[in-house]
Amino acid sequence: MNPELLRKCLSGNASEEELEIYEKWMEGEVDEPDAEEFNNKDIPLQHEVWAKISARNLKYDHSQLYKNRIFKMAAAASLLAILSFCVFQNRVSPAQFMVFHYDQSRPLMEKEFDGLKIRLGHNGKVKLAQQANDPLDISFSGNMMLSNTSTADKEILILSKNNDGQVWSKKVNLRKGKSYLLAHYLFKEDELVMVENSNLMNMPPALAINMKRDFNL
Repeated sequence: MNPELLRKCLSGNASEEELEIYEKWMEGEVDEPDAEEFNNKDIPLQHEVWAKISARNLKYDHSQLYKNRIFKMAAAASLLAILSFCVFQNRVSPAQFMVFHYDQSRPLMEKEFDGLKIRLGHNGKVKLAQQANDPLDISFSGNMMLSNTSTADKEILILSKNNDGQVWSKKVNLRKGKSYLLAHYLFKEDELVMVENSNLMNMPPALAINMKRDFNL
């Protein structure tokens, strides 16, 4: 076979006609006119050609294998980074804060905060704060209706100051789907009264009257 033709076939630049000549030569059908033009030493042996082809194929396979490994490693690293970020976000929640005042022009106004629905009585005020995954801190004055609208029970801390300026806290559990009435005893800011909305009569009479007035119960 013509060496120039052979190089074109091996490099992928041969025409269909030239490839047919190459395929016949690979099958052992020697083209006599070409054989007369060149010495035997100028014509590569078939096993040498196959060796070159095999070497190129092996090099291509190794290259593809390396690329696939790099791609899989990059995908795994990206997935790990995303999962780590999500875990970090779940563990370290941003701080939340809200202050809510009773608005006489909108007495029925409600506010929502972290799965809770808050409604204040006359001249009421509430401050809610949550740091990371700590329980929600609530400090309030006046009367308050608190509803747990989330899908799980919620634990909160009620904060207040007594007459001496000392801060106290009381941990309470709000059951999911339940509403509660909260108030402080008159002149005793450190004594909390909390009952379910449906159990208003369990409150001291004076507080119950105020609750009925503020929340139209």
